[in-house]
Amino acid sequence: MSGKKNFNWLGGLIQTTDTLFPSGGYAHSYGLEEMVALNQVSSPKDLEEFLMQQILPSLEKLELPYLRYCVEAVEKNELNKLVSLNEEISAWKLTREIRDAGKFQGTQLLRMILEIYECPVSERFNQSLQEGNDQCQQITATALLRNAQNAPLTSSMIAWIYQAVSNFCSASIKLLRLGELACQKIIHRCIDAKRVQDLLSKSLDVQRDEAGFFNPMLDLASARHELAFSRLFIS
Repeated sequence: MSGKKNFNWLGGLIQTTDTLFPSGGYAHSYGLEEMVALNQVSSPKDLEEFLMQQILPSLEKLELPYLRYCVEAVEKNELNKLVSLNEEISAWKLTREIRDAGKFQGTQLLRMILEIYECPVSERFNQSLQEGNDQCQQITATALLRNAQNAPLTSSMIAWIYQAVSNFCSASIKLLRLGELACQKIIHRCIDAKRVQDLLSKSLDVQRDEAGFFNPMLDLASARHELAFSRLFIS
């Protein structure tokens, strides 16, 4: 019917945000395992403060802006720019473990896109990466995926926020022995409508030459984790 909004993209977005979708996120703690080992995060309250004070600001100033830059490059079919953005995303991941985790998940996600969707731009980008002997970062692959799904930018950014928060909470079930209800309460507060809208609004103002966020504690935790005697997660 005329006047109705098109939500054909919604099913695909839900499918690829769901934990059943094989993105590889279950194997990563994104530095949280060593943060727990260092006693920086040891309780539900600590985890919530960690997400609110360190992860959400990083999303606002770094990850969400770069997701937007990549989405815009894909929409304009600017493959050279997308390759440059992919390289920048790798560069601001200061520890090898986190950088490799992004490449592992991005490469796996790009492979899934090529298997599930008819997406010429993803095929051309994959060819460019192979020619340059490079790998796809997760943010870059997510931009390609949302383009293939015709998902709106705002919805794509909200899905990224949710996945970032839920990944840490999922890891905390093993690391802190948090129950699922406790995790859902934390996720609920992190993705509160007002907080998400404020996050989106601020991130949309971040220009490419201003994007960045430095979290030395999390970087040190990731560097230590790579050499840990025993660990539950890859990163």
